[in-house]
Amino acid sequence: MNSLLLADLQKILIVAMILLTVISVSRRNLISLINMYSLQSFILSLVILLIFFEDKKMILLYIALLTIISKCLFIPILLKRTQKSMKIYVDLEYNLVGPTASVFISLIIFGMLFFLFLGIKEQLRANSLNYISIILGMSMLFIGMLIIITRKKIITKIIGYLIMENGVVLLSIFIGDLPLLIEILILIDLLVLLAITSVLGFGMNSSVERFHAKLNPFRTWFEKVAKE
Repeated sequence: MNSLLLADLQKILIVAMILLTVISVSRRNLISLINMYSLQSFILSLVILLIFFEDKKMILLYIALLTIISKCLFIPILLKRTQKSMKIYVDLEYNLVGPTASVFISLIIFGMLFFLFLGIKEQLRANSLNYISIILGMSMLFIGMLIIITRKKIITKIIGYLIMENGVVLLSIFIGDLPLLIEILILIDLLVLLAITSVLGFGMNSSVERFHAKLNPFRTWFEKVAKE
């Protein structure tokens, strides 16, 4: 396949990822938010496949297949089953800023990173595709963090972690070291697994504050055991 065509396809997919990432900040319907994460992950896997067709590195093919299996299928199915068991369909609660302000902040983050990295573009020795991919990867990290900070429902915060993970993958593909990528992914996946396990184990159907209230009886029990 022509390298110019591959580059153009990658740029189109990356622009689509930018739009999905920004829109995700304002999504209140949980099914819609999970579907957008799944679509974002699928687009990410397509970007990795296009790079594989160009570089012919088998590890890129493995990462693309792993992304499709885990992030496009397994994790969304698990999140949807969790959402149904919790009987939560929308997340209307925001901390600090609302959905419109969150979208505006996301655009500011992307714009600031664009101009910040513009000054060190030559030092990075990055072409236009790598440059925009690095900016998008960093933006996804910060926007995922924004979702974690501004949203109250635990299941929405989990999606914020997962968006951050996609940002790490994108960064590692273009500028990182793949063994380091695996270590970071394992760490983030453990955090997500703990959060999902907490959701399933304690039946959290509300905010973090109510989750802390549910933990109080266990905290009291541990304190009694420690005194004895």
